[in-house]
Amino acid sequence: MTICSTCGSQQPDGAAFCDECGAALSGPSGAGGIPAGGIPVGIPTMAASLCPVCGAQITPGEQFCNSCGSAVGSAPGVPGVPATPGGGLPTVAASAVGGQTCSNCGAALETDSAFCDMCGAPVQAAAPSYGAVAPPSPAAYAAPAAPAGGYIAVPPAAPGEYAPTMIAQPGAVAYPSPEPGVAGFPHQQIPQPAVYSPPPPVVRGRLVVLGSNVTLPLPTGKGEIIIGREDPVSGIFPDIDLTDHGGDEGGVSRQHARILVQGDRFFIEDLNSTNFTFVNQQKLTPQQPQALVGGDEIRFGRVKTTFQI
Repeated sequence: MTICSTCGSQQPDGAAFCDECGAALSGPSGAGGIPAGGIPVGIPTMAASLCPVCGAQITPGEQFCNSCGSAVGSAPGVPGVPATPGGGLPTVAASAVGGQTCSNCGAALETDSAFCDMCGAPVQAAAPSYGAVAPPSPAAYAAPAAPAGGYIAVPPAAPGEYAPTMIAQPGAVAYPSPEPGVAGFPHQQIPQPAVYSPPPPVVRGRLVVLGSNVTLPLPTGKGEIIIGREDPVSGIFPDIDLTDHGGDEGGVSRQHARILVQGDRFFIEDLNSTNFTFVNQQKLTPQQPQALVGGDEIRFGRVKTTFQI
């Protein structure tokens, strides 16, 4: 057994470098090592060769230089070197068993060695190897149960395949119904549309002059309509002027009568005219309103008209 002079660790016989600190070892004088002549015990003597690195003599059959630890390879014609009883050169069979080998020279390493016994190179930790992981088969995936809410559960696709997305069925999502009068936000009243009520139809009466069939519409928006003849000198301008319709010849007074409008009802009243007012051949009493209906005949003096609605 050899003792390293640098770190003091015990090294196996035949080691050229310390496997703890990598320092070069000097061989022991006892048996089991390499003799001073440099030829291992039991190896036949052959022509010595020189180390290509340091130039030292190398005994035939040596794989590494005893001086610098450089790998020199096996001599030609030597198929193998038998190991000495005390241990010595590593054999190919040692590395084939499954032990770790030096990445620099390929020599077999002792278990937990920090440096190679042959070349002194630091031992690199072997990277862990991982076996190829086979992708799971599509059958290994279990189809998830359909969630509440109506979604279609699509099974996951195999690795490398296109995975479709979840598709919601139309109308499947149930939203909470809002409270009455609330549109999405609490306490927000929905404005009720105003109920459209059409304005009442405008009842518009008219007088049709008999003989000429001229229509004289009653003015709208007035509750009292004066009928007579216009007299600019006196400043009298009735709402319906009968001057151009035989008013002078027919004896129509300047303010002959008036028609009263109350909603959709009409009344006529004589205003103390000179030649009177008649409804359906009946003479009206002055200042006494008389109801009118569509089709009544109204005569102002001698001018005849028909009331229409």
